[in-house]
Amino acid sequence: AVVSTQSTGHYYITNNLRMARLTLEQHPGKLVQYMIFRNVRNISELVTLLKAGKINSVLLSEHIVVSPLHIAVAANRALHNQKNGTMKTKSINTEIILCLSPNNNISQSLARLGLSINSYNVVSLSIADSEAELAEKIHDLKSKIKADLVNDCRGFQYDDYEVYDVYGISKEELSIDSLENSVVTRIATKV
Repeated sequence: AVVSTQSTGHYYITNNLRMARLTLEQHPGKLVQYMIFRNVRNISELVTLLKAGKINSVLLSEHIVVSPLHIAVAANRALHNQKNGTMKTKSINTEIILCLSPNNNISQSLARLGLSINSYNVVSLSIADSEAELAEKIHDLKSKIKADLVNDCRGFQYDDYEVYDVYGISKEELSIDSLENSVVTRIATKV
């Protein structure tokens, strides 16, 4: 059952129970869906599976994800890079993590924004070309992640100070603009 649909210009969020679909206007053939998992009980196993290439989705520490727009901008940019043959990484999943970063250092981006052994809450992001492929990825994630799946995917539990540090955001900047705008501006305008 659809809980809500929200438009913010170049992407749409359709929030179903336990997952949210991002519709990117510039990539109409791509299906992009995210879920939030809290109280992950097998984080070390997930890190191992990611490093072995046995999870074909992006797994992020929730503490650094500010909003659905944050994810949508990074996914849109990564898909654009893939389409134009300008990816800096070997896979769309690592390209998304790089696009979430305020810089172009791949190792630093993976270390700061990707899943780590200290993560307890995880955001998964899956991209597919068909409903069947997306359903397979979602099923795979749900079978591998031992955690509580959040019912409403609109709110993230991010760490303000970690976000300020990663994106170089000052208190003065936040007095004139929102945290979401500050973060999104940095990743959207990065060269």
